[in-house]
Amino acid sequence: MDKSKRIDIIVIGVLLIVTYIILQHFGAIWKFFLLLLGILTPFLWGSALAFILNVPMRFFENKVFKKIKKLNRFPTLCRILALLITLALVVLVVYIVVSLLVPQISATLESIILGLPKAVERLNAFLTEKGFDLGDYLQTNLLGNSPEQLRTRIEQVLDVALKGVIYSTGVLGSVYSGLLQFCFTLMFTFYILFSKERLGKQFIKVGYAYLPEKKVDRYRKVANLTQHTFSSFISGQCLEALILGVLFFIAMSIFKMPYVLLISVFISVTALIPVVGAWLGCFVGVLLILMVNPMQALGFGIMFIVIQQLEGNLIYPHVMGNAIGLPSIWVLLAVVLGDGLLGVLGMLLFIPLTSVVYKLFREKVNTRINERGLESKLQ
Repeated sequence: MDKSKRIDIIVIGVLLIVTYIILQHFGAIWKFFLLLLGILTPFLWGSALAFILNVPMRFFENKVFKKIKKLNRFPTLCRILALLITLALVVLVVYIVVSLLVPQISATLESIILGLPKAVERLNAFLTEKGFDLGDYLQTNLLGNSPEQLRTRIEQVLDVALKGVIYSTGVLGSVYSGLLQFCFTLMFTFYILFSKERLGKQFIKVGYAYLPEKKVDRYRKVANLTQHTFSSFISGQCLEALILGVLFFIAMSIFKMPYVLLISVFISVTALIPVVGAWLGCFVGVLLILMVNPMQALGFGIMFIVIQQLEGNLIYPHVMGNAIGLPSIWVLLAVVLGDGLLGVLGMLLFIPLTSVVYKLFREKVNTRINERGLESKLQ
């Protein structure tokens, strides 16, 4: 038996032993994995946040400041300015959204509370015609039929409230832990953004030191494709959400619908979730307008379908088509898989990830067809 076969047998044997050990101690290994994941959470969130912030930061750094000769001689200063402007834009966007939504939400809740008694009266009148008295039902089930029952209900409410106060003592520890993790996340984010080239070179050096050159070259190509696809997806999705919110603001203003600003901003924010996000905004918009004018709620639903068709067939393909290059059926599949595995985060991750896999697989298929000389079969 030659040396290569002996090495293959040893490797297979080691893999079998490791697999057996993992299966025998799967519970303990899984707990250790979850513990390690919890410890690394600030680093993971910091990496994700740095990747997102790097999209506008790279634009300012490469497209704006590097074209200014006086600043071009100071790359560190360009990076600091790009990061500061990016953070300022993020804070500005959050401030605008909050300042627009909070007053609108407050006014909406106030109108709902003011209109609730009349809605209850109409409901009670309808139920009375059917032989059911809502007032007697509330009296019996909430207040009780006697002072003893009322006292019992009050004691139950106070007991629940007391337990809530006792539980809240543990909330302080959770708040402290959350603030600490938030600080670590920001530290990792800033470090990665300032040292991204050095970190990239370190990974490349480790790869060339321990892996074959061709594999490292392939991995670098895949990494560059992944970075470009995810960056294009983030910028395209934000632009598409902004366009959708503006379209709804204009259309709702023309038809003089209520809650124009609230619904437009809400749809623009939820549209960041691919495919299903805008429909969530539509559902909330229909519910809000329904409490004011049912016919306008119906009109809003029809308007939403029209704008969605316009946006889906004309705007979205131009904004996102060249960005990720993924056919619609695979976008839908990516959304379903992502939602099933990781929820909303999975939907955001799986579309660009599926696009990367799709491009790599398409390249591999075309290469094999060319090698086999079967191009004529596809014509």
